[in-house]
Amino acid sequence: MQSELNSKIRNLYHTIVGKNLMIFSLMLLSIGLPLSKFLVGFSQFLLLLNWLLEGGFAYKWDQLKTNKIIWAFLLLPFIHVVWFINTTDFAYGLHDFKIKLPLLVFPLLVGTSKPLSKKSLELILLIFVLAVFTASLITLSIITGIYDYPHTNIREASIFISHIRFGLMVLFSTAIVGYFVYQNYLAQKTKRVVGFFLLGFWLFIFLIILQSLTSWVILFFLVIFLFFFYYKQIKWHYLRLASWVGLFLIIVGTFALVGAVYYNFYFTRNTKFSELPSHTPRGNLYLNDTLSRTKENGHYVKVLISYKELAETWPKVSQIPFNGKDAKGYPIWTTMVRYLASKGLPKDRDGVLALNKEDVKMIENGNASCVYKMKFVPYVKVYEMVWELDRYTKSGDANNKSVAQRIEYWKAAAFIIKNNFWVGVGTGDVKQAFGDAYHQLNSKLKTENRLRAHNQFITLFLTFGIIGFLLALFSMFYPAYLLSQKQGFFLVSFLFILFVSMINEDTLETQAGVTFYIFFYSLFTFANFQNHD
Repeated sequence: MQSELNSKIRNLYHTIVGKNLMIFSLMLLSIGLPLSKFLVGFSQFLLLLNWLLEGGFAYKWDQLKTNKIIWAFLLLPFIHVVWFINTTDFAYGLHDFKIKLPLLVFPLLVGTSKPLSKKSLELILLIFVLAVFTASLITLSIITGIYDYPHTNIREASIFISHIRFGLMVLFSTAIVGYFVYQNYLAQKTKRVVGFFLLGFWLFIFLIILQSLTSWVILFFLVIFLFFFYYKQIKWHYLRLASWVGLFLIIVGTFALVGAVYYNFYFTRNTKFSELPSHTPRGNLYLNDTLSRTKENGHYVKVLISYKELAETWPKVSQIPFNGKDAKGYPIWTTMVRYLASKGLPKDRDGVLALNKEDVKMIENGNASCVYKMKFVPYVKVYEMVWELDRYTKSGDANNKSVAQRIEYWKAAAFIIKNNFWVGVGTGDVKQAFGDAYHQLNSKLKTENRLRAHNQFITLFLTFGIIGFLLALFSMFYPAYLLSQKQGFFLVSFLFILFVSMINEDTLETQAGVTFYIFFYSLFTFANFQNHD
């Protein structure tokens, strides 16, 4: 009698609460990803609680035994456990494995539960998009000063999650909205098409505002990839033609932008060193270092410099003393010299007095080039990258240069791989291995800049060696290989974004990155797209 009652209670729970609590937990997690670490943790607790309370363990055990995709997913955390064998720093290894726990949790909980319907999945995705939209508005309010939150750059304005990870979420949300626009267009729901289009347009604009170069590059290749992946499915001739034209404009526009920056930086100003004046109009000696090739916006920096006149004139336009520091902590006179060069001005009294109030404010804020005043953000970001690489190739100093530092990270990673090719350094010794590599390579990077590879595939290789690396790749790509055609647009676009991001970031080395990756990968893998209820 008691057993029958328990069975009825369990069936009642499963019918009324179980499915709803699971969906609620997943919705809560989708909100938490861009907005709240607490919600991310709490939602996983609810998901586990529901999994335990709903019962049906015979079904779950059967799924675990027979579903090879679940085992493919579980291979990655299993590798982390096995590679403790050659680890010496167990404390760091345990910390790293704690970060990777979602790789174990989601395949088990989602993969052995009743599959989500397409309708439930689309609801979760819509909630996620709205959460990202909300986060974008909050970030914009910080950037514009509407919400008074202390920050020195755009990265610090992303207060809920790292700037890079947030960029990936905005990018994926844009792809999701594109799907909803298309589906509602087919259903001839005009108001929804307009609403989703405006939402997608805002997310695209915000992606530019966010200044995440990683997301821009991924978006460029994502458009090309999706075009060729789905080209045969485009039935209307005019839409195929429009797609070709759009793709052509995107590719040409991108190359034109990079080419314009490169040309302006290297070829537009041909200073003749032999014709440089030796003295200022007031008779003070110019410093003309004709051996230096340092440039700002195409102009040589270390010519036409009169430190005497700069020191005398700067106090007339700024409250910050000549030997003081700008907002970024650099000597303000060095920022001023570079800024004057970027405008093609001499570094003397006339040059300083030619600056307007906006120019002076730019210098005080630590901006060393007038290019940073430009409203066209993509030009500014490409310029910044070209400048960084130019300085790195000429000085060998990568400090505080995002792109150049990555080259130093990869050099250290290559050194580690060379010495640990077969089995890697182990789950817990990555940090120590990088420290040793930087020391042995006599790296110019400052201690605070000596970071890990910033490339997930390289990190996996140096951690597990060639053997573990191949197993890890199998775990990551095998589910996609089996299901990319069956599960469609969401899985394909999401994995393209994530896998390309791994070339430039250690996407799976943070809690947010791991959860974002395995949460959506599991949803798209185990959802039942044929069930529309």
